[in-house]
Amino acid sequence: MTITDDVVDLTRFDDQDGAARLPRSNGELVFDAPWQGRLFGLVVHLCKAGAFEWDEFKAHLIAVIDESGLEDVCDPAVYYRQFGEAFCRLADEKGFFEASVLERRTLIEGERLAHADHDHDHDHDHHH
Repeated sequence: MTITDDVVDLTRFDDQDGAARLPRSNGELVFDAPWQGRLFGLVVHLCKAGAFEWDEFKAHLIAVIDESGLEDVCDPAVYYRQFGEAFCRLADEKGFFEASVLERRTLIEGERLAHADHDHDHDHDHHH
């Protein structure tokens, strides 16, 4: 990855003709939500810093895509969930964190997100 004139060359990180190609629209990367761009940036940064080789990550991403059975992964919502799963597998393989810590954090975040849309004033007691 090289940076010139504030433009990042992503050719090394894209699989233009393969299953792991990045979602694009008019040649630009597409992210549906801020977390997707942050995840992508984190993975690229860690690779650039030498934490792993891009081909190691790409192998996990291709495996996740293959396992999903989905043929069209150009939808950023689908693609970046798979991208995240691939990163978790690589991070586990590399020992970046303990699996139990990730599992616990995933449960906590899942609970938090399940209640994120509850910005309204009512009682959740369903025993009326």
